[in-house]
Amino acid sequence: MIQLPTGKEITIISKPSMDSKEVNLRVVGSKLAQDFVDGFDFSNKRLFVDCDEDALLEIDPSFNSENKLLLWESGKLRFSDEDWKSFLETIPPLSPFLAQDLSGKDLMLAWGKKESLLSAVESGLGTYYSRSRNGKWVKGEESGHLQNLSAIYVHSNPFFIQYVAGQIGAACHTGYYSCFFRELGPNDSISFVYLNKVGV
Repeated sequence: MIQLPTGKEITIISKPSMDSKEVNLRVVGSKLAQDFVDGFDFSNKRLFVDCDEDALLEIDPSFNSENKLLLWESGKLRFSDEDWKSFLETIPPLSPFLAQDLSGKDLMLAWGKKESLLSAVESGLGTYYSRSRNGKWVKGEESGHLQNLSAIYVHSNPFFIQYVAGQIGAACHTGYYSCFFRELGPNDSISFVYLNKVGV
């Protein structure tokens, strides 16, 4: 079975189907995440791992979540000025940002700050915080593989941002359309979701 990185926080994303925009997540320590993988019920659910092996995607048909609020859609804030101002004061210093495509397929899990969200609201582009570069990161700014946002949702328990975007090219730096290009299976099996990388 895949060995997740130790001493690192792992994000576990859960949703009822591959194309669902109903989603939730939790961030756990590496030992809890490894126990989750090792004891996973592959007979009833599906499990994918991202390119950096620090995010897992669980497809659980029994999952149900309805705790999101529509923040922004098609270039317009959906919060009132008062709610927007109040909301900005509640954003954690660093939080998960999940990007999905227009069909609901999960593209990538990254991290962001208040400034990331403000930039996304202003520009309409998928924007994050790069911990390695210690600064703002607009997805695709260099590669051209931009994320043109159609909606931004806010989840409160736990807090995270959900982007719904038209993905140009590959979301993953490896060249695959999604960072979740490997599916884990029983008996330590791993299969690739996509036959080819984008543009290959």
